[in-house]
Amino acid sequence: MPRTSLQHVATLLDHLASQLQADLGRNVVGLYVYGSLTQNAFDARRSDVDCVAVIRRRLSPVVVSRLRSNLRRLTGRHSWMRRLQLTILIQRELLQFNGDGWLYQFGRLSRTGSDGNPIIWANILESGQVVFGPDPHTFVPPITPALMRAALEREISYLREELVTKRASVWRGRAAYRRYAAFTACRILYTLETGRVAPKRTAAVWALRRLPSVHRAIVSRVIARPLGTQLLPLGPVRGLLEHIERCLATAPVAPAA
Repeated sequence: MPRTSLQHVATLLDHLASQLQADLGRNVVGLYVYGSLTQNAFDARRSDVDCVAVIRRRLSPVVVSRLRSNLRRLTGRHSWMRRLQLTILIQRELLQFNGDGWLYQFGRLSRTGSDGNPIIWANILESGQVVFGPDPHTFVPPITPALMRAALEREISYLREELVTKRASVWRGRAAYRRYAAFTACRILYTLETGRVAPKRTAAVWALRRLPSVHRAIVSRVIARPLGTQLLPLGPVRGLLEHIERCLATAPVAPAA
């Protein structure tokens, strides 16, 4: 990652931390960075800045309105705000399905709920960075194989819905989404077998050596193909998803690293 980009992201996170502490006060527990930025896989041309803010109790409409306005103000100061993906979660509901939550993405703060995704927390516990707050090992509940399996099954079902089930999906015909789906399928397999969370390309290269030969061609194409080029064929992507679903149905989940 270019040093200038790293400096800009660090400045953004510093200002974001100050803003959260000013707007949320004692309700905010901490701010934690995860994803490509912490896995030596950040691409300054396209990667998101992924982070989670942990709070003690639900946000009131007044606080949400104030935070929304101040995040909008930060957008005018930091170009990297357009890459920020900030999830706000309640501490006692971190691994709770259908918990409460808010998401800042694409320049908007919305109340989205939470699916209690342990994949994010496995990433944070292994390689995440603390911007402020306590060590996440002190408050994140144990990530059991059952919790991880349920999360991986949800991930694959989200992809199936857009690429198979929902006939009117706006994502099915987009080159970037098909590429994302193939990468994500490889990441699901990686986590299933290792208990760890890897960058997309790392997981795809790893999966290439383990997948049946019928699925290797599509994974090779997604590794080699630059973002935004022509569509990957839908049939092989669907076939890869079906294979991962069969693995999830039969293989044990490795303990979280």
